Amino acid sequence: MSFSRNAKLRRDKRLRQLAQMRAAKARRRLERIADGWDPEPRMKRWFPLELGLRNKFTGETAWVDFKSLRDALRRLGIVKRHYQPLT
Repeated sequence: MSFSRNAKLRRDKRLRQLAQMRAAKARRRLERIADGWDPEPRMKRWFPLELGLRNKFTGETAWVDFKSLRDALRRLGIVKRHYQPLT
């Protein structure tokens, strides 16, 4: 088994370099924002289907993105659990 000499020192030096690079990048980003530069908006997920629920008594309608069947079942379970019918 061979061990590198000064491996800990080299590792610490590399970690300091990476920290300095991250700090420099953060400084550049803050300078650009201070100059009025706006970063581009992040990409948002887009779901082609919506799931809607309508309360027949009040007429309220709520629409949410239909992400997956599991998500729809979870949302419907919450509605069913908290729904108290008017009798």
